Amino acid sequence: MPLPLMRPLIRHLYVHIPFCAKVCPYCAFYVHGGSAGLQKRFVAALRKELSVAREKFDLQLETIYFGGGTPSMLNADLFLMIAESLQDFKPGEFTLEANPATVTEAKTAAWKWAGVNRVSLGAQSFDPDYLKLLGRQHTPEDIPETVTLLRGAGFANINIDLMFSLPMMKDTTWDRTLAAALACRPQHLSAYALSYEEDTPFFERLQSGEWKTDEDREIRMFNTTLDVLREAGLDAYEISNFAKHGFESVHNLAYWRGEDYLGVGPSACSTIGTQRWKNIEDTEAYICRVDRDECLRTEIEIVTPEIRQRERIMFGLRTREGVDLSLVTEHGNTVCRLIEEGLAQSLGKRLVLTPRGRLVADSIAEQFC
Repeated sequence: MPLPLMRPLIRHLYVHIPFCAKVCPYCAFYVHGGSAGLQKRFVAALRKELSVAREKFDLQLETIYFGGGTPSMLNADLFLMIAESLQDFKPGEFTLEANPATVTEAKTAAWKWAGVNRVSLGAQSFDPDYLKLLGRQHTPEDIPETVTLLRGAGFANINIDLMFSLPMMKDTTWDRTLAAALACRPQHLSAYALSYEEDTPFFERLQSGEWKTDEDREIRMFNTTLDVLREAGLDAYEISNFAKHGFESVHNLAYWRGEDYLGVGPSACSTIGTQRWKNIEDTEAYICRVDRDECLRTEIEIVTPEIRQRERIMFGLRTREGVDLSLVTEHGNTVCRLIEEGLAQSLGKRLVLTPRGRLVADSIAEQFC
């Protein structure tokens, strides 16, 4: 009698909600608007994909992450339909991304009932002119009001997303933004330098010469962020992520540590064992394929041990943990040089970047590839 096939163990689930009220001009993720009818059909397809995933994988979920897109665009009933497919799981961390313009009391009650215990708020800026430039639908005043609403609903783990080094941004503007964010008393804050992604309106404005990047400004604002947030008790546990003790994002740490994860929804990526793939990047086609029990996978890649090791180094160097020195034994000269130049330090059996090294983390990681 043949032995039963072992189902891959999955501890981390990403759920992609592709809908946005408006596509921001800097965004290169797969997002689009969505009528009520399309959202309902999407939710039905997503529930079916989750049902199939239960059969294929041994789901012992420690984290669930609803990203997008704008998960908070879904009304309470549609969200609860998805949550019903996940009600058997009791993850330690259940994150939902939200836009301040789409958070309501009814939605927060539904999220809380479903087990969401962490909300990531896409503030991006507290400056009205930059919110307009970024295509955001909320006002600066909406952000603290939304935080108050979330706290009133019982959420004690709130992240605020911010962007710095925006076109023509002054240091004083970033200073005020950080102060306004800290006034909301978040447990976690993410601060990303603007990146110009191809096939976006922002990229076109950069290519046309209308805007220019400013590396010196980016470094200044990054250093300001480190100093201000450290003073506020938010430690940098990854280059762009800061948290009070015990509030680090477990889901994101799983990515950075090279752990397996399953992604569901259109364009969602998965890495399981030696396979990596991306779901089809078309919501209508996604719904049709789910209905017909057809394969959703595209861009299938074999993840070799060499790729795994390279990624562990690349992502690990961005974190406070650094990387195990055993991963870089073949690069002894590089390690010694980085330490001599004050870009890295050896802490026990781990290689960790210094604050100076974090400024050039990506270029350092390339030296190990």
